[in-house]
Amino acid sequence: MEQQTSETASDRSLDSTFTCLADGDRRRLLRMLLEGPSDSVSRSGLATALAGRTHGKPVEAVTDGERQQAAVALHHQHLPSLTAAGFVELDDDDDTVSVAEHPALRDSGVVEAIEGDASGSERSLDRLFGALTDARRRTTLDVMSHQYGPIHVETLARELVASERDVAESDVSVAAVEQTLVRLHHVDLPHLSESGLVEYDTESQIVAYEGHPDLRVPWMHSVFEPDFRSSLTGETDSDGIGEIEDREGVISFGQSLCDRADEELFCMFTDTGLLEDGCLTRIRDAAQERDVDVYLGTRDPAIREYVEEHAPEVVLWEPNTDWLNLPVAGDRVGRLLLADREAVMLGTLLEEQPDGRYAEQSIVGEGEHNTLVTMIRQLLGPRLEETGEDTEHVEARLSL
Repeated sequence: MEQQTSETASDRSLDSTFTCLADGDRRRLLRMLLEGPSDSVSRSGLATALAGRTHGKPVEAVTDGERQQAAVALHHQHLPSLTAAGFVELDDDDDTVSVAEHPALRDSGVVEAIEGDASGSERSLDRLFGALTDARRRTTLDVMSHQYGPIHVETLARELVASERDVAESDVSVAAVEQTLVRLHHVDLPHLSESGLVEYDTESQIVAYEGHPDLRVPWMHSVFEPDFRSSLTGETDSDGIGEIEDREGVISFGQSLCDRADEELFCMFTDTGLLEDGCLTRIRDAAQERDVDVYLGTRDPAIREYVEEHAPEVVLWEPNTDWLNLPVAGDRVGRLLLADREAVMLGTLLEEQPDGRYAEQSIVGEGEHNTLVTMIRQLLGPRLEETGEDTEHVEARLSL
């Protein structure tokens, strides 16, 4: 009999977290608490505010019946769920509600969604968070965002089982693939497709990662800041230079840098086939959704064509040397990302794998005075300053 994957305590915690966030009323309650003038709100005051939001009227116009209806919903539905998920704390002595120290509230994307600053509509956010309520769907997104392009759903099923059970794809049985395909077809892919996170063609059985402008890497990987980096590097102190020793971790951290850039994002990929769908989507969204100045160096003609058509705001250039003169036959730089000149990842390509992908490792640094950040900033800074005003001849100036 096939060994089934078990849901961890972390998975269950995240299930309840996203279940709360998928409910518009609970997001509104959290918004009221976050935006309130004090650290806590009385239950009656929260019920009145909720009734006002629900019926679209000022609190002074809320009727006793509307207030009572909201109080019942608070007591029996919303507060138990928010408390169980760790979002709020209740004080029975003075009958007040306050915001708890939940790790999700340290993530800027989650807070923007709660406070109404996210790009999606309320219904869109309901679908987005709803799609993330299940650990299997989060893993499915993780696997898909690390692909180079659209894949057959059977390939997805095999990679998904291998990822969940931490085994080689060759060790995944036909029975496990078939079992996973049933759920993908009937449950997971419809949810992910409806939320706009994937594109799924049921006739061709081809699925592609699409992403969402409000979906940040810590959400998708089920890890919230500030623990995301340490989960990849194993560090206890993130002030120095960390090391990531596997390709999946390298991709994940690179995607997180694309997500966090607010003003400027510099990316260089020295080999074709290094820009996975999740990376490309985040580069596009940084330029279009957040108006980030993006510089993208790649030799891949398909990627260049895609960017020119779908993200013309991105400044394209082509790496024309092996950076730092590392030998082509040995280990060489594959990825370089610098976000807002304050966080950097320098990734190295190792041996080529049987599937054509490279094993990878990277070093990462964060902070204005971090040694690695300072070195990369000094190397790139003058070139980026030259192209800040006029990007017409950017390829000649970015002579890397």
